[in-house]
Parts: sequence; structure tokens; C-alpha cells
Amino acid sequence: MNKKLRNHLIEHYRAYITKRYDYETLKSDKKFPKNFTKDTVEELRDFFLDNLYTSPKKREELDAAFQQLETYVAHPTKIWGLMGNLASAIFKFGIHFPAAIRVGMAALKTHTSARHFEAQLMQAAEESKNEVPLTDEQFEACLAALPTEQLEQLIAELAELFMSLTDTAMLDKTVAILKDVLQKMRSKKDIYGPEDEDAIQLGITVLERGEKLLSKYDETTKEQIVDFVVYNETKFLKYLQKKRKE
Repeated sequence: MNKKLRNHLIEHYRAYITKRYDYETLKSDKKFPKNFTKDTVEELRDFFLDNLYTSPKKREELDAAFQQLETYVAHPTKIWGLMGNLASAIFKFGIHFPAAIRVGMAALKTHTSARHFEAQLMQAAEESKNEVPLTDEQFEACLAALPTEQLEQLIAELAELFMSLTDTAMLDKTVAILKDVLQKMRSKKDIYGPEDEDAIQLGITVLERGEKLLSKYDETTKEQIVDFVVYNETKFLKYLQKKRKE
């Protein structure tokens, strides 16, 4: 792997997120909610940067965990297995246990989708044979080369994650379940390694930080935040589609 190129692409995309969630730019958008403050936008930007598109240094620290996430997303029964049978899990966590597990999987899946996106971006950059550092134009050309379907899926999964973050009661239940899973992993060191624990902790962290991000808002504002994230990401996708045609 070309580590220098990978780190450059990560930092470049993080810079684009910062641009996309710049309050001074967004406030002139006709669809920008009038009740959004500068703090609202900056907290949203930081949520992306701190949880979904982390820095190269943070990424390297958690590479094994990110890889392990793939197995839990592809085989969620590995998590269920730690809970005992379904009946006992429902008895412990209530009838909403299956729905809460789906919320947890949405958090984990968003991480893995972001990694897939970066892997394809890396491939596009390597095929372009451009030298590091890439100009904005070269970087956007690499983004525009990615399959539209993949970018649309990433937006859909972001929407699913943010929707789950608006349901505080379900969120609390999901975090409790994941913490129980983590505790069981730590009690079975002969079966589960640090990368397994870190993988589940990633899910817990993104949900807890998401709750902190949204819990201060009323239901209407929460819905506005979800809608605006989808709108803003879709607007960027349309910009890339236009670039592809030029």
C-alpha cells in the first residue's frame, strides 16, 4: 500500500468535509435551516471528522479494529452469539432488542462503508498516476471516477445512522447492548482479541457522541439535521456527477 498517498487522500477528503460544513458558506444556501447556528454546523462537521473520517494517525491506531468490523457487519450473528439465545436477550433488554441491534449495526456499517469508499478513492488515485500532493482538480477527478451507486449507498447509510441517533430511547438501549457485548468479550480473552473489543467500542463511541450531538435539540431540529446532511451530501454528489460529464 502506498501509505503516503493514502494519508494524503484522507487529509484531502477531510479538508473537503470542512469546506462542505462551513457555516459562512452554508448560511447562504436557500435550504439551510434558519434556526441552525454556527455551533450546530461546526459540531456536525466535527462529528464527521472525529468519528467517520478520522485522521491518518487515528486510522492507523485502529486499522485492526476497522478490519474486524467487516466480519461483524457481514455476520451480525457473531454479536448475537455473545448475547446467548434470542429469547434470553429479549428477556434482558426487552422486546426492542432486534431493533436496537439494527441500530448498532447501522453505526458499524457506516464505518465500513467509509473504509470502502476510501479504498476505491485510493484505487482511482493510483490509476490516475498523479503525483502527491494532488491538486483540488485532480482530487475531484478521482472522486468523480467512483461509482455513483457507491456514493449513493454511503449517503443512504449516513441517513440511516443519523435517523437512529434521533431516537434517544432506542439509542440508550443499543449502547447498553453493545456495552454488554464488550464486557462479555473482555471476559473471554482466549476467544476475542483487542481488535474485537476496539471494533465494538467504535460502535459505542459513535452512538454516544451522536447522542451528545443531537440530544440538545427538539424533535423538529433533529429531523432538520438529518434532512440537511442528506441534502448537503447529495448536493456534493451531484457536483461530482457534473464534473464527470465535463
